[in-house]
Amino acid sequence: MPPKRTAATPSVKPPSRATAKPASKAAATKPVSSAKPASRRRVSAVATPAPTVPTEVPIAENGDVDMAAPSEKPKLNGNAVVNGNGDVSKKRGRVGELAGELAGEEKKARRRSSLGMALKNPIPQPPPSNGPPGTVFVWGTGDNGQNGLGPDELDEIPRPRLQTWLDEQQKEGKLGRDGKGGIETLACGGMHTLAIDEAGRVRSWGINDNAALGRITVDVPDPNNPDSKIPNEDLETYPFVIEALEKEGFRAVQVDAGDSVSVAVSDKGEVRAWGSFRSNDGVLGFDGVPGHSPFQFNPMPLHSLQKAKVQVVQVSCGADHVLALTTTGHVYVWGNGQQSQLGRRIMERRKLNGLEPERLGLRNITYVSTGTYHSFAVDASGTVWAWGLNTFRQTGVADSRGGEEDMISIPTQVDSLHPDEHNGAKVVQISGGEHHTIFLFDNGEVWGCGRCDAHQIGIAEDHPAFQGVLARRKAMQQAKAEKLDAALGKLEQAKKEGDEEKQEAAEQAVGAAQANLHAALDEYIPEPVRICFPPIPETYEIVPDFPTYSESSPSDNPIADIAAGTRHNLAVSRSGHVYSWGLGIQAQLGLGQQESAEVPTLVRSKWLKPYTAIKVSAGGQHCALVARLREANGA
Repeated sequence: MPPKRTAATPSVKPPSRATAKPASKAAATKPVSSAKPASRRRVSAVATPAPTVPTEVPIAENGDVDMAAPSEKPKLNGNAVVNGNGDVSKKRGRVGELAGELAGEEKKARRRSSLGMALKNPIPQPPPSNGPPGTVFVWGTGDNGQNGLGPDELDEIPRPRLQTWLDEQQKEGKLGRDGKGGIETLACGGMHTLAIDEAGRVRSWGINDNAALGRITVDVPDPNNPDSKIPNEDLETYPFVIEALEKEGFRAVQVDAGDSVSVAVSDKGEVRAWGSFRSNDGVLGFDGVPGHSPFQFNPMPLHSLQKAKVQVVQVSCGADHVLALTTTGHVYVWGNGQQSQLGRRIMERRKLNGLEPERLGLRNITYVSTGTYHSFAVDASGTVWAWGLNTFRQTGVADSRGGEEDMISIPTQVDSLHPDEHNGAKVVQISGGEHHTIFLFDNGEVWGCGRCDAHQIGIAEDHPAFQGVLARRKAMQQAKAEKLDAALGKLEQAKKEGDEEKQEAAEQAVGAAQANLHAALDEYIPEPVRICFPPIPETYEIVPDFPTYSESSPSDNPIADIAAGTRHNLAVSRSGHVYSWGLGIQAQLGLGQQESAEVPTLVRSKWLKPYTAIKVSAGGQHCALVARLREANGA
């Protein structure tokens, strides 16, 4: 189905108004892979309901599932995605072809389901409305309306602040259909935010240059004065309802946001998407159909998903790609695939093909998630699969499975996250930043891997994994010093020869080697390690000391929700406290004027004090959370 067009929808859009602040030294001096495009943000902190336990139904999954006893451990090569009969060559589609090439021979690997029955993921339903309403708090940069406080409130917010406009709407009974209710969940994108109120309506605010808000904000007539237009700043900087979804009776239960793409899921398993995707070369488009605008301002269903007659239970947005999980445990992917984040082969000259959703060969999947340019899936056995950009080992894939590669081309097991390695605990939530990832287990533990030169992984110097960082740091410094010595040697030789041209080139090489010697190092954690948290505060005014690694225990402060920004992270504990760590030069940490936090640090504010945090989301330059009054719910 072609995208809906309106008279107000322009065929082209001007460049974004956004002006980003200069990156810190930790970020600006670090060379990155040529495969990675510049980005404004993180992504993805998926606004998704609490994990649910899949049910088993006596239906063969398309008739091709090779069932095994629940106790039988899967035997995998970790790279190829194969069919239930272990036959790589018979797998249909691009993923099957690539799997066959990487496997090298037929029947080399055999993937068996850990379930005795075919999977059935339940469609999320609206949460019960008992208890106090969900209240939104915001912080970080709001220069493009990301905080939703109106055109006169665009400054940085250093600590969590009550979203006063939504609070007023709640008090007036406008966030629920019966005059009661607040916000159920939300998701922060690159420079925009989505939220679902308790009436099931999607609200959006922030920058709309590339149609991320799902509504027209330019040249909109003023109903009170037909001869004038409503200023686009007013329409973009407040959390207004996406009327197109409301008119069609779309009751949203989950939303997620990328850089300029947005997706929503209904209580019937329907999907609506809007916005646009970008590639390394600029705007990629929305659906890739010739003649269609690259910017989709009105939410629309996706033809491929409708044709496949699937029901979707969860979506996750990277910077410019999307994963969708179905009730049958399959994963559909679309968007930009230049960093292998789609897990399927996308030829560069045909990159528009990536804009059409296609199903991966994975089965029995219960959860999906994305980083900026990488992706994850968790199956019913608790096995985590990863693919996409891996320049800083952000996928967590072991060396033995190709983890040293800059890109993981197809879904590959992350061995260190298997339940067998965690006393049966399973990963229930994943959130990826630009070059790092954090993982939440069902026992409240948080693990992380990837880039750590700006404290993205949140480990102190006494952490065992830090010894590996020091060893790699020493090796890299030595290599840089040797490169400088070699450049100095060539300069000396050029001077002896009296060759001015060689001498000039040698001097330039020496200058580059000297600069490189003092540049930031490529520091990373190659496989997931446990992240420690301080004890639960006894009172709001007293911040507990951070424990040593040997003294810390996950049971001291189990975590309930996580979110990764570009280079920072947020976590909500089961006790309702908020923690942040990493790099946040635009107030993303919520720690006042503090721009960097080595380890998870308690986030406090006078606004937040009487509330219990429930759900948190991290965008490129801004953050938001949903909380409930502590006195009202007895927490």
